[in-house]
Amino acid sequence: MLAVTEAALERLSHELRSKKAADDVAMRFTRGVGGGRLRPSHTGPDHTAFTHEGRNVLLWDEVAPSQLAIMKLDVEASKVDAGLKLR
Repeated sequence: MLAVTEAALERLSHELRSKKAADDVAMRFTRGVGGGRLRPSHTGPDHTAFTHEGRNVLLWDEVAPSQLAIMKLDVEASKVDAGLKLR
């Protein structure tokens, strides 16, 4: 399954707060052109949830692209901002 760093969970938590997302909404990988994308999604019974400070911030399910399962989600700092990066 996808490995997620604490820094990435904190970043996702911050993004959800800034979007004023409902408590039952977290980010979830969806299939997109060229791979997966993170999109807001309601938590469902078939999701595995990654939490930060008691809140689900990232959801994982069987729809996530299989190549992501062996990767790690982390934060990568740039000169402008810190963004999420799959490695």
